[in-house]
Amino acid sequence: MASIRKRVKKDGSSSFMVVWRDPKIRKQQGITVDSAHEAETLKRLLDANGQSFEIAQQAILDNRAKIPTVGEVIQEHIDLLIRPSSGTVKTYQTMLDLHVQKVIGHVPVDKLDYRMIAYWVKSMMAKGRSPKTIKNVHGLISASMNTAEMLGYITRNPCRGVQLPSVEKAEDEMMFLTHAEFGLIMENMGERYRDFTNFLVMTGTRFGEATALTVADIDLLGKPATARINKAWKRDGQNQFYIGPTKTGAGKRSIGLNPALVDLLIPLVAGRPSSDLLFTTPKGERIVHKLFWHHYWMPAVKVAQERGLRKNPRIHDLRHTHASWLIQDVPEALQAGADATERSVSAFMR
Repeated sequence: MASIRKRVKKDGSSSFMVVWRDPKIRKQQGITVDSAHEAETLKRLLDANGQSFEIAQQAILDNRAKIPTVGEVIQEHIDLLIRPSSGTVKTYQTMLDLHVQKVIGHVPVDKLDYRMIAYWVKSMMAKGRSPKTIKNVHGLISASMNTAEMLGYITRNPCRGVQLPSVEKAEDEMMFLTHAEFGLIMENMGERYRDFTNFLVMTGTRFGEATALTVADIDLLGKPATARINKAWKRDGQNQFYIGPTKTGAGKRSIGLNPALVDLLIPLVAGRPSSDLLFTTPKGERIVHKLFWHHYWMPAVKVAQERGLRKNPRIHDLRHTHASWLIQDVPEALQAGADATERSVSAFMR
């Protein structure tokens, strides 16, 4: 039988030598491979084929020539991503493991067709998966099939044209607040977060962008005064938060600050180190969306509803509200300046 000898190199890495006795020349032969998996595969094939390296080698080549499965292609797509964040890789891996592998993961990729994708969509709906989840996983499958097309496994992406359930729900529609409605909420907002909430609605920035701002990102002496948006909070593969790039490349921008907002920000930047977060909790830590929503946003909204507010806005609706106010060309305190009015309103709808 063949055997495997592990060798440790000077740099600390390992190599594996597979040793066997050739049945034709009756002499010991050996070949070194880089991984234990390759070594085990070669050993198994040698033992199964009378120690014939020629047969074992052909079996390896035949195996490599086989069309990969859908699961293997998606895994290869994930592995080929250029500089993905660990959080993105974990999300995609979870999608593959939970929603694809046991349903269509075993199917040879060249056999995947419209019917199978439609069946997969229906199976996800039958399991009670949300339309958004189905859309996101379908997006991963489709992107992987594009990769399969580029690698020559298939000639056409079978995900094209597949109908997906609508992700639109009444409760998910954009909501816009009037100045009076926003004022009702602010009357009951905790003092610590009043400036932060005003900043959200006055600038239209995302929660993760606003909470990642540092003192250095604020220029109150410029004409106009500006805030530089170039980063946001992200989640890595261990569910830990870190500061990374904005949601899109186009998200990097400088936004104008109106005089009223400048007045609010002056005490927040005065005398503070440039690396400090602009908005923080009383302990000087990052403002966590879930905690802000639970302890400050929802209590303020509920009191406002008791006083006549007939809407149930999300924090993200402040971004939509900002866009609607820009459309109305509101003067004075809540106009974000000439530069802001030139921005595409559609950017705030996402």
